[in-house]
Amino acid sequence: MIITRKIEIYVHEEDKELKDNYIHTIYKWRDAIRKAANLAVSHKFVQANAPQFMYMNDSFMEAFLAEHPECVKVNKDGERKVKIYVSDVLKQEKGLSEQNTTYRLMASLLKGKVNSDIYGCLNQLISKLCKDTMTDVMKGETTLRSYKNNIPMPFSAKSLSNIHGVEEDVTNADTGKTRKVKRYYFTLFGIPFACVLGHDRSNNAVIIDRCISGEYKLCSSSIAFQKVTDRITGKKKQKLFLYLCVDIPKKDEKLDPKKIMSCYLSITHPIQYNFEVQSKNIYDSGVKWFSIGNAEEFLYRRTQIQAAMRRCQMNCRWTNGGKGRKRKLQALERFAEKEKNYVHTKLHTYSRALIDRAVKNGCGTIVLVNQEPREEKAKEDNQKGEPFVLRNWSYFGLKTMIEYKAKMAGIEVVSQKEIEGEE
Repeated sequence: MIITRKIEIYVHEEDKELKDNYIHTIYKWRDAIRKAANLAVSHKFVQANAPQFMYMNDSFMEAFLAEHPECVKVNKDGERKVKIYVSDVLKQEKGLSEQNTTYRLMASLLKGKVNSDIYGCLNQLISKLCKDTMTDVMKGETTLRSYKNNIPMPFSAKSLSNIHGVEEDVTNADTGKTRKVKRYYFTLFGIPFACVLGHDRSNNAVIIDRCISGEYKLCSSSIAFQKVTDRITGKKKQKLFLYLCVDIPKKDEKLDPKKIMSCYLSITHPIQYNFEVQSKNIYDSGVKWFSIGNAEEFLYRRTQIQAAMRRCQMNCRWTNGGKGRKRKLQALERFAEKEKNYVHTKLHTYSRALIDRAVKNGCGTIVLVNQEPREEKAKEDNQKGEPFVLRNWSYFGLKTMIEYKAKMAGIEVVSQKEIEGEE
């Protein structure tokens, strides 16, 4: 299973002039591939919509169809319809496949300016993305993707070299105490970088160590600039991040696929589960369910943050003007970020606890119980008609986290409808 970790990095070079040159080079890469990526997406759109561009004149259309008679179809009523595919409008030459056309475009724009590994990986990503979304674009359900200054600069795993960790002594300026801290460094296209792990609550150091030892396999990753709000000053600063993609092998747990854990997302508890209940008797009132978390634990802190946000919103009108909307809503955005981080942390905690219990009991299958009857009942019971608990519960996020954590442990996650359909 491939996971992505976001790690802050910076250019590790003591010589100021050389460091500025490195940073300037990265910015030039960013600007060049942003232009190339937007052009490549436009070319993909033109290729996929070739019939729409055949309005130049009748002679052009007839000349094209004379060379490609396979594009003309005649229906039962004798009407002639033209169906043109991407392969029909491309030159029939070696090295001019649909994906290779945009690679040649990028090579003509970026050769000598950007490492070929970057625009090669970028072309693969754009080709895959356009292939997945072009149908929706044709229907008018979405628009073409456009790239801005935060565009990721992708590269293959072989370009990431000299990854190593070094233990260094760090002295606390306030207490004067010295402690050992392990810091990580790597080289990318000849530019030295260092990682900023901070408190490392995501255990990124453990993942990097396992990549160094060979336990985990590095995959194609990327670097990107992103504006981050400083917690102290409130100002936004441009920082560089590494999106490290790692292939984590499935854990070799002794799990029985026939042993099922049934679980549902309750109104009174985040998760309730049972090892004995099967698909047909999940709503049996005589069955005892085990709980993970409770409503007070989850909702208390979230509603407190929301109440503080409302108070802040009312007081925003007294904020000093002169700096526009951004200045007035600065405090409000901080509370919104706090709520988002709190919910994200709690959902990770609950989903991890569920998967740990499944592994401990050797369950190879988790059945997610259908939530629709419970959600409808909660809406009816609410006197005001507003599903307060459901609005704050984040069902979809919790389901997603359960599914990807189960995949890492080698557990199959199925819905109740799938089980009943098989029966």
